[in-house]
This record gives sequence, structure tokens and C-alpha cells, in this order.
Amino acid sequence: MSTRKLQRYNLFIETGIEAQGHRGEGVTVNISSTGVCLCCLGPYGAKAPITLTFYFQDKRAGVLYEKVSGVVQWEQKFGRLFMVGAQFNTPLNVDDHFLLLSHIELTKEGVKR
Repeated sequence: MSTRKLQRYNLFIETGIEAQGHRGEGVTVNISSTGVCLCCLGPYGAKAPITLTFYFQDKRAGVLYEKVSGVVQWEQKFGRLFMVGAQFNTPLNVDDHFLLLSHIELTKEGVKR
């Protein structure tokens, strides 16, 4: 039985990762208002503070981004890659994370169809 309280939505977003002085790139594979699962090249350390930068391509404005801070909750080797689960320090909110929440809403609409 799952203990997850919030539904996670599958979507793929290029994501910059900063933790413990290390920087890398990954892909967000699922997200909720309180956390995220990423696929990346290396581990960042369980319980490490992490800052994630989510990148969005806009036809008019170019590349847009939103940052979210959190803590690595778990890591798992996945072939030559790593899956990293992070919990956000505070839930996503419309003032600071409009793009992320918009993408979640679009994904929800696709699930309902």
C-alpha cells in the first residue's frame, strides 16, 4: 500500500540540479505540489539540501525558468543513471511557480480525457 498522499503527474522537464557544491542536469519525470522525481547522471546525497531549476521553452520569451529548494529524500541506481526523489521545502504556489503548476494542470487535463 502506498503512503503517498498527493497524486504525482508524469511530465518531462529539463532540470538543473545543485546540491552540496555539485551542479548537474537531469530530467523531471514526475512531480506533485510537494515533491519531484528526477532522472540524472549521478547521486547527490540522501538528505542533502537541493536547488532545482526547471526550464521551459516559450516561443515568444525564449527560455523561462522557476527555482525550487528542497531536500533529497531517496536515491536509486537506474542502469547507468540515478533516480532522485526530492521533497520541496514548501509546496508549490501560484505566485512563485506558475509555470510548474500550469504544466501539472495540463497533465491533469490529459489524464481526464
